[in-house]
Amino acid sequence: MLKNIIFCSFIALFFSACTAGKNATFTQVENIVKNTPCSPCDSSEGFEAKIKGLLYISDVGVVCCANKRSLDTAVALKKVYLHRFYDLREGQKVFIYKGKKLLVDMQFNAVFYVYLKQELLARGIVVLEDNPNSPYVSKIDLSFESFSAKQDKIGLHSKLVGNLKVNDINKNRVFTIRTKQDVEGFENKQDIFFYTHLLIKQIAIKAANIITEL
Repeated sequence: MLKNIIFCSFIALFFSACTAGKNATFTQVENIVKNTPCSPCDSSEGFEAKIKGLLYISDVGVVCCANKRSLDTAVALKKVYLHRFYDLREGQKVFIYKGKKLLVDMQFNAVFYVYLKQELLARGIVVLEDNPNSPYVSKIDLSFESFSAKQDKIGLHSKLVGNLKVNDINKNRVFTIRTKQDVEGFENKQDIFFYTHLLIKQIAIKAANIITEL
């Protein structure tokens, strides 16, 4: 219980700090979402977008039309509790830039929490703030397994893998989720934080899709 309280407090402080300035990464991502035309998540049009003037290619639509990703109102009966999210080790957060290894100094689990909660709420799912200890509420866990990011003459190429666990009285399921991105023309190494946010948002979209369909 104490661990859950500490984690929730950390999330609140983390999100507050990240959104404090106009140039905060969360704010940048939200502005991209607001200003990019939406497409159905499963359409080929959704896999390509112009972001910061560069061609962004992903394996899931980053900006999906709300009416295509929401279910009927009955889905509101589904309740989840975001239980535990495990980060990568520091040595796994490596970005290869012009042949040099750089660290992406970011808490992937905290960023994922924010984006997963947004995606679940967008689908009409109830996200409980406190552990209800109810067998009918799905507990959601995720552990990040691997991350790779490399810049070359074409641009940035990143991949992220995580294991999602959904547990309640009716199910105990584990899913491996993979996502990737290619950013043609990427050169500014400082933008790795922004594009890694988008990569984590993609895995949150995929996780939300799975949770919604169970």
